[in-house]
Amino acid sequence: MTRILAIRPRALGDVVLVTPALRALARIPGASLDVATERPYAPLLEGLPRVARVWRMGRAARDTARLAVELRRQRYDVAVDFFGNPRTALLTAATGAPLRAGYRLRGRLGAYHRRVPRSVVPERGEREYAAAVHLRLARAVGGIDDGLDARIAIGADARAAAERTLAACGIEAPDQVVGLVAAGTWATKTWPLSHSAVLARRLIEAGFGVLALIGPGERHVGRALAALVPGLHVLPPCDVPALAAVIARLHAVVGTDSGPRHLAAALGVPTFAWFGPTHPDTWNPPGSSHGWWWTELPCRGCDRTACPHWSCMPSLAPERAAALVLDHLARHVRPAADLGPAARA
Repeated sequence: MTRILAIRPRALGDVVLVTPALRALARIPGASLDVATERPYAPLLEGLPRVARVWRMGRAARDTARLAVELRRQRYDVAVDFFGNPRTALLTAATGAPLRAGYRLRGRLGAYHRRVPRSVVPERGEREYAAAVHLRLARAVGGIDDGLDARIAIGADARAAAERTLAACGIEAPDQVVGLVAAGTWATKTWPLSHSAVLARRLIEAGFGVLALIGPGERHVGRALAALVPGLHVLPPCDVPALAAVIARLHAVVGTDSGPRHLAAALGVPTFAWFGPTHPDTWNPPGSSHGWWWTELPCRGCDRTACPHWSCMPSLAPERAAALVLDHLARHVRPAADLGPAARA
């Protein structure tokens, strides 16, 4: 048996997008796969087929030290760092695995035996899809491809929490509700709130319910949006597994390029997103059920988290977005019997 450890601590969308690489590692003949990730995301991976154990990572230095000692005791044969910061490089080296792999990053090279570039330019000049980056690293240690579609697990506790959350929102038919992501981790890739409000109003006028998918630190966004849009539902505080289980019940998810959108794609829920500084080649899930609209400004795809002349996202007019979203939803309707899988294995 070949014991393999994969490390990807965060963030939500990136943990979801590493799952194709995890499947590739698990398909190595005789492999037993463990994964290390931060506590909020562990439940998304714990129910996946062929994942033997998920180590829950803390961010404190003492947590890292304890985990390093424990991982050393496991005597892994292969350790793969899908993140590449100093902490994960340290943990990878601490395993003492005979084969260690990671990205070719300055200051990390001594932790790995096999190193792959973080980015490459595909033959036709597009950018590489984020999940494909991780898959290249998995192949470097013998991983066997199983496609680029992300998959996560939802447990019974999360499903029950989702039912309580939807009831608290007053939502009785979640399959007729569109999840709206109106905030983002980068200010530059987030639509103006007024634009999101217009879109929400148009969705409601078209007969959909709208649920604002609000994360930690974003309650002010939910309050402002609710004040602008009568009839809007706002997601109460919940953990990541419950969020995933709520999304699994929805008709679709639209909005900012974000972790909730990648959750939706992993659960077979149609999505639509708008892009400015981030590139749809990198972040748009594969498949026709995941639509997108990109600014036409020549500086698009800059990946800047701050911008002195931010105009890419405001230029994406909300009335045009509403027309594109409604057309997309009309063409990509979830089957009536599909209320959201517990897991896509």
